[in-house]
Amino acid sequence: MSMELIAIFSVGVTIVGVGAVLAGIILNGQRIQRAEMQAQREAIISLLERMAHLEGLLEGLREAITGRRVAEDVGKYDPR
Repeated sequence: MSMELIAIFSVGVTIVGVGAVLAGIILNGQRIQRAEMQAQREAIISLLERMAHLEGLLEGLREAITGRRVAEDVGKYDPR
């Protein structure tokens, strides 16, 4: 093989190697970002569950204070 072909082949292999490394870095970054987003989703879901629980407790407290049931906002809780 001539020196020119060896040089061209070496440059090609180097370019492919650098491309593979960059692809690995990008994929790893996306994996980390997905994991962080999933953790945020779980935290938000947990907060929503806790807020719903507190809302129920406040509703019970309101009923206990007033001695009657409070009318529900049908538009907000309508299951239809």
